Order: sequence, then structure tokens, then C-alpha cells
Amino acid sequence: MKKFQIGIIFFLFSYLLVGCQQTLTTQNELDTNDHVEGFVEPEPSDWVEYSKPVREYMYYRTQAVIKNDINILWKRYPELKKTINVEEGINLEKNEVETLNNGFKVLDANYDIENYERIKVKKIDENEMIVLVHGSLLYLLDDFEETGGEYLMKVFLKRNGEQWDVVKTDEYTLLEYKKWIKQKNE
Repeated sequence: MKKFQIGIIFFLFSYLLVGCQQTLTTQNELDTNDHVEGFVEPEPSDWVEYSKPVREYMYYRTQAVIKNDINILWKRYPELKKTINVEEGINLEKNEVETLNNGFKVLDANYDIENYERIKVKKIDENEMIVLVHGSLLYLLDDFEETGGEYLMKVFLKRNGEQWDVVKTDEYTLLEYKKWIKQKNE
């Protein structure tokens, strides 16, 4: 029975990790194909500037899940508690914390922001950037089973002095992910 529950949780979590994307209207209507959207691999000299805030975000996200306290993430990124929309995949972190801690204790987490491909970036202006992340995220449960997997998401960054802050996350839904893969392979 416990394996069945883990299977259900894995399925739900995988669906949530894939998330969904929101259409941006700040420049042009966006397609789901990353090169059409204007995402490019950052120059090696810029890679650290954009990967570091994403890794930091993932650290706080996983700590919130492990400690079953969304405020760990929200204290660092207060903008993420605004405009939560599960159907559109916007700022799903609270849902992830609640779902993964429903009936289980999460012991540990491993993430790789470039497990499937290198990050890509899209510059909105001097103070705003979107990072496309295609990585993996696994959680270790108290029965030593794992849950999680692949995720595809946009991480919206805004400059705050000398650093970038995450102000929004937008995870692809399963349908959007399949469409993205299909267009990417065309």
C-alpha cells in the first residue's frame, strides 16, 4: 500500500514539477520553442551570474520542502508568495511543500539545474532576466524511496543592487512540456 501511495505522490509531484508557462506580453507573444522565445545560452563569462541565483533559489526551495516550512523560501523571495496559480504553474512552491509532506517526511534533496541541458537566458531589460531551466529534482523520503524527476521552468530574475532576486517561477505543464519537446526536435 505504501508503494502505491508513493507511486501516486511521485506522479503528482512529477506533474507539478513539470509545471506550466505563462505567455509574456512585455515584448512579443512567446512560442514554446526556446530559440523562438529568444532564449540563448549565456556567454561563459555570464554563466555564473545567472546560474548562481537559480541554484540559490533551488536550495531555498528544497530546504522549504525538507523542513516543511514555505516561509524559508518566502523569507528570501517574498515575491513568490504573490500570484500563486496552480493551474498556470505560477509560483507552485507552496503546493510542492504541502504535497510532499502529506503523509511522508522528506529527508533530503538533490537537484541539478542543468541535468538535461544548459541554462538559457532571455534579457528583458538591464534589470530583468528570464532563465530557462531544464533540470532534475529528487527528494529522499523517510522510507528511503525517492520522488521527483525532470522539470522545465522559467525563473524570472530582477536585479536588486548587485544581485539577482527570483521574483516569479513559471513551470511547464505536461502538455506544454510535450509541445516544447516536439517543437524543439523539429
